[in-house]
Amino acid sequence: MATLEKIRKRAGLLVTVVGLALFAFIIGDLLNSGTSFINRNQNNVVTVNGNSVEYQDYLARENELTEVYQLQLGTTSLNENYVNQIRQTVYDDIVMENVLVPRLEKLGMIITTEEMTDMVEGENISPVLLQSQMFQNPQTGTFDKTAVVNLLNQLKNIASYPENVQAQLLQYRTLWMFWEKNIRRNRMTEKYLTLLNKAIVANSLEAKDAFSNSSVTSDIVYVMEPFSNVADSTINVPASEIEKLYKERKEMFRQSETCIIDYIAVDIVPSREDYDRVAREMDAIKAELETTENVAALTNEKSERKYVNAFFSISGFGTDADMIDFASTAEIGDIEGPIFKDDKYRILKLVDRTEAPDSVNVSEIMIAARATDAETRVYADSLLNAIKNGADFAELVQAHSIDQLVENNGEIGWLTEAGAIQGLNEEFKKTVFSLPTGQSAIVKSTFGTHIVKVTDKTKNVTKYKVADIEYTVTPSSATRSLLYNALNQFIANNNTVEKIEAAAKDEGYSLISNARVYSTDMTVGAVTGARQVVRWAFNNKKGKVSDINECDNKFVVAAHKGRLPEGYQSLASVTPQLKAELAAKKKGEEIAANLKAKNLSSIAAYAEALSVNPDTVRFITMATSRITNIGVEPKLNSLITLSPPNKVSEPVAGNNGVYVFEVINRTTDGAPYDESSQKTMLEAGNSYRIGSFALRYMQQEADIEDNRIRFY
Repeated sequence: MATLEKIRKRAGLLVTVVGLALFAFIIGDLLNSGTSFINRNQNNVVTVNGNSVEYQDYLARENELTEVYQLQLGTTSLNENYVNQIRQTVYDDIVMENVLVPRLEKLGMIITTEEMTDMVEGENISPVLLQSQMFQNPQTGTFDKTAVVNLLNQLKNIASYPENVQAQLLQYRTLWMFWEKNIRRNRMTEKYLTLLNKAIVANSLEAKDAFSNSSVTSDIVYVMEPFSNVADSTINVPASEIEKLYKERKEMFRQSETCIIDYIAVDIVPSREDYDRVAREMDAIKAELETTENVAALTNEKSERKYVNAFFSISGFGTDADMIDFASTAEIGDIEGPIFKDDKYRILKLVDRTEAPDSVNVSEIMIAARATDAETRVYADSLLNAIKNGADFAELVQAHSIDQLVENNGEIGWLTEAGAIQGLNEEFKKTVFSLPTGQSAIVKSTFGTHIVKVTDKTKNVTKYKVADIEYTVTPSSATRSLLYNALNQFIANNNTVEKIEAAAKDEGYSLISNARVYSTDMTVGAVTGARQVVRWAFNNKKGKVSDINECDNKFVVAAHKGRLPEGYQSLASVTPQLKAELAAKKKGEEIAANLKAKNLSSIAAYAEALSVNPDTVRFITMATSRITNIGVEPKLNSLITLSPPNKVSEPVAGNNGVYVFEVINRTTDGAPYDESSQKTMLEAGNSYRIGSFALRYMQQEADIEDNRIRFY
C-alpha cells in the first residue's frame, strides 16, 4: 500500500518521464530515418525532374561505356581526356533520357523493327555505324554493309565458335548493344527535331530578302571617329539607366554557381642538373652501343622508343629529317649523337642495310582454332596442300576463313616490314617477306593461325635497319622536391588570401587573380588536368588556401575568394559593363551630333575635320559578319546596303565609333532568283539552330540538380 501511495503522489512525474522516453524513441527513429534519407540524397549524382541517379547506378553506366571505348580503341587503359569524355557522355545521356524521352513518349514516337533493319543493313544506314572504323572496308576506307551483316550472323551463333573466338564475340555483343541503343536514340532525336523543323518554314518574303542581301555588294570609302576620343569623365550615366538596362537584359545574366579563386601554377620543368645528368647517361649509352653485340636489347632497355627489327626505306622514315640524313649517308655500324632537340636526346646507329621490296601484298585464310594446336596444324596443312595442288585460294578463303577479310577474298593489302610486325608479329613479317610471289605458307601471329599468300611485291629499294635510342629529359625527384618545397614554404609563410596576393610577386610567383571556376570545369585558366582544384573550390569556403595539387605538369595552389550563387548576376557585378555600353551610346550620340552640325558634304571634308585619312572597304553585303578593318557593325551593314551610290551618309553611331561613308561602287550578282532553292537554303540553315535552341531550352526548363562535383 505504501508503494502504491508513493506512485500516486509521483504520477505526474512518472507520466512526464514516460512521455519523454516515448518522445526520445520516436524522435530517435525519425532521426535515424532522416539520416538514411539524407545519406541517400548525398549519394545522388544527378537528379532530373525528380528522377535521381545514385552513384552506383551512375558508375555502372560509366563502366559500361568505358568497356565500349576500350573495345573500340583496342586498349585496356584510357587517358584522363577519355575518362572525362565518358563521364560527360553519361551525364548528357541521363539528362536527355529524362528531358527528351518523356516528350517523345507523349507524342507517341516509336522506332519500328523495319526502321531498325533499314538503319542497320538497309538503304539508310545510321551514322552511328557509318562512322565506326570496324565496318570500314580496308581497301576503300568506306562503310561496308557486309561487315555489319557478318558480325550479326556471328553474334547469332556464338556457341558454334571455339572458346577463344567466343570470348571475343561476347565483347562484340556488348559493343553492338551499345551501338543499337545509340541508333535508336539518335533516330528518335532526329524525328523530334524534324517535326520541329517542318513546323517552321521559310516564306517568299524571307527568301527574296535573303537573296537580295547576299547578291548586292558595295564598296565604300569612309572615315571614323572612335568613342575613345571622348573622355569617360565627360559622360554621365545615371544609375537609373543602368538599372533599367539590367532589367531588360536580366536573362542574359543567368549564371551557374561559380567559385572565385586566385591561384599560382608552377611549371614542373627540368633543372640544369637534370639536363647535365641525362647528357652524361647518353654518353655512357653511346659508349656501350659502340661495343655491344645485342643492339636490340640495349635499345629496349635504355630507349623510350622500342627497337623495331625491320628494314625501312627512306620513305618509311616519313618526315624524320635527322633519321633520313643519317641513314642515307652512314656506313653500317656508324653512330650519330647524342642529338639534342625539343628536350630530348637521341642516338642513332645503322645496324644493317639491304636491297629488297619495300612492301608486299598479302592475302590470308584465317584458320578457326581446333581443340589443340596439333589439330589446328593438321587442318592448316590440309588447306596448304590443297593450294599447292591447284585449289583456288579465293575459294578456300570463302569456305574456311573466319575473319572479316573473307568479303575481300582474304586480301590484307600492302604491308611494310614495320607494318607487319606492329599489326601482327615478327614471325608473320619474316614469313611474308621471304615468300616468293604467288607462294603460300602457314604462319602463326598474335591472332591465331594463318595461311598467307604473297600476291605481289614492289621493286627492290635500299632499306635500312636503325637503332633509335631516345630519352626525354624530365624533372628528377630532386628537382620536383625543390619546386614543391619552395611553394610549400611560401604557403606556410603566406596562409591567407591577402598574404598570398601581397607576397606572390616578390617571391617570384605569377598569381592569377579572380579566376571563375564552374562545377563542370576540367581546367582552371591555362592549367589542364585541374579537376581536383575545381573540386576543392566547391568543397571549401571563402578564405581557405588549398594544399599543393599536381595538375599535369604543374604544381597548383589556390586561394578561395568566395562564390557566386546560381541564379542571376547582381546588378552591382554587371554595372561596369552596362555602364560602358551606355556611355558608348552617349558618346556616339555626342560625336554624331557634333559632326552633323558641321554640315560637311564630302568624305574629304570629314577626314580633314577629324584629322584622319579616308579608308576603303570592298565587297560588303547585308550578310557580312565582320567588315574588314572595322569589325562587327550590323547597323553599318544595313545602311551601306540601302544607301544610294555616290552619296555621303549622315554620321552613323556604331559599336566602336561614329562612321561617315560613301558607296563608291555597287555590284549586283547576275544569278537568277530561284525561290525554291533559296527557301531550301534558309530552312537548312534554320534546321541546326532550331534543334540546338529546342534542346537547350528543354534543359533550361528542366529541374536539374548536378551533384557530380561531390564524386569527381
